[in-house]
Amino acid sequence: MSRVAIAAALLLPLAVVDDASAHFPWISIEADGDGPAVLKAEFAEGPNDGDPALLRYLDGSSIHRLEWGQTAAKVELVATEQSRTAELEEAEALFVLRKDLGVMSRGGESFFVRYTAYAGRGLDTWSWRGLANDGQDLLGADADLFVVVPEIDNGSLTVTAMFDGEPAPSAEIDVIDAFGAETPIELDAGGVGTYQLDEDEVVAFKAKYVEASAGEYEGDSYDEVRHYMTVTFDPASYRPFSVSKTLPALPELVTSLGAAVSGDRLFVYGGHTGRAHSYYKEAQANTLRSLDLNTGEWAEHGDGEGLQGFAMVAHGGKVYRIGGLQVMNAEGEVNDLQSRAKVEAYDVEADTWSELPPLPERRSSFDAAVLDGAIYVFAGWDLNGESEDAWHQTAWKLDLSDVEAGWQALPEAPFMRRAVSVAAHDGKLYVLGGMQDVGAPTTETAVFDPATGQWADGPKLVGGIMVGFGSSAFASGGRLYASVYDGTLQRLSQDGSEWEVVGDLPEDRFFHRMVAWGDDKLVIVGGASMRSGKFEPVHVLDVGGI
Repeated sequence: MSRVAIAAALLLPLAVVDDASAHFPWISIEADGDGPAVLKAEFAEGPNDGDPALLRYLDGSSIHRLEWGQTAAKVELVATEQSRTAELEEAEALFVLRKDLGVMSRGGESFFVRYTAYAGRGLDTWSWRGLANDGQDLLGADADLFVVVPEIDNGSLTVTAMFDGEPAPSAEIDVIDAFGAETPIELDAGGVGTYQLDEDEVVAFKAKYVEASAGEYEGDSYDEVRHYMTVTFDPASYRPFSVSKTLPALPELVTSLGAAVSGDRLFVYGGHTGRAHSYYKEAQANTLRSLDLNTGEWAEHGDGEGLQGFAMVAHGGKVYRIGGLQVMNAEGEVNDLQSRAKVEAYDVEADTWSELPPLPERRSSFDAAVLDGAIYVFAGWDLNGESEDAWHQTAWKLDLSDVEAGWQALPEAPFMRRAVSVAAHDGKLYVLGGMQDVGAPTTETAVFDPATGQWADGPKLVGGIMVGFGSSAFASGGRLYASVYDGTLQRLSQDGSEWEVVGDLPEDRFFHRMVAWGDDKLVIVGGASMRSGKFEPVHVLDVGGI
């Protein structure tokens, strides 16, 4: 079961404050299963199960749900003798617990104790970004003075300690692994420290900062303020997946592109070249390019329409371009986004395009795959300028041996999603993740069996819900692989019951393409990450020996 925990402050006995064996309250998000996510509060020495007898120390605490750009919302815990819990409508935000304990005395010293604790899902998700400005983006005037901002990038956990918006290099920070072992992080003059991740999972860190500020509280004087902060998150580890080689860079930086391999050539077309969420026709790529995967030489094969959010597949010496989104407005004009139904085939040997029967509906932000000589299309929506978005539940098949027969309707999908990935594997079609028509992204997998015409639920991808957003999937060597938002390469188990993490890729990409080359290689091209933007490198992954 996936857990996310967070330590917090409450009215605690003096014996549990400020020593190595101190107890802290924790709250965890339990998000597995079909029911709502549950926020569970405990009291323990570390991010583990606590003793129900100590739950009384949680009484009177306050917890808030924080979402970037929105007002903090209070979360009410339901108290019983055995638990403190709350059902969550949305578990992909941050949760914070803050408590001023009051004035304590020890060894002739008097100090004011202030606790702040945060919890969220994976540290590479959007929810943590609002802490970067001392919490002001999330908490406004109520922002905490002491804050530690975490970030994971390329196998490193970086923490930045700040007090009142300035670096706090004197802060003490310890990383906690899944077994409860603690490792200190040394901070530089800017309050920044780095912890190199490895195969052993880390699940939390705790921090302390002493503010040299005397004062009085409820008639008791103190000489300093001791700030405590704890943060927990989805287990984080790093298992580098070695690439067999890195090929010459993609000539144009794009996301939401099309890519397919025919023979020993990688073909790419279109994509978005502009800033995120900035749409204008000049920011849509329109060149068909190919990369010789053996020699590493790029070639151009002419220009066409600007297009993104479409599907591109290869079969029998042809590359097929299906649907997509075309931006009609110029830069600075009101967005005019139009989904397309057009389908075209590129003959690799003849270097010519031809039109095929169009999709029965205009469609973009979807995906397709080829199985037994037929193209299957699932998910997506229809954008039509200022008209209301129309999400698709329909699914279609085009028999490439009889294209004149046109697209044939399939049983409706039991979902409406976009930004999915679709892959053919073991005689079935897999639809991975995506953004749902109602609610947040999902990690769920849906499986369609053409032989029976039935849909079934597959296993969830590993990680927080963002790993299902803008993924890419393909089968190679008889196994199904997915490259997902958090940078992990995941593989469906032999019995199809679960996804397993194979390793961490060189970059954490989304809205990219991963396609198979031969029987044991995968090629990754295009896409971007929230931190570093778009990517030039083209990687070849050798999955034959794993």
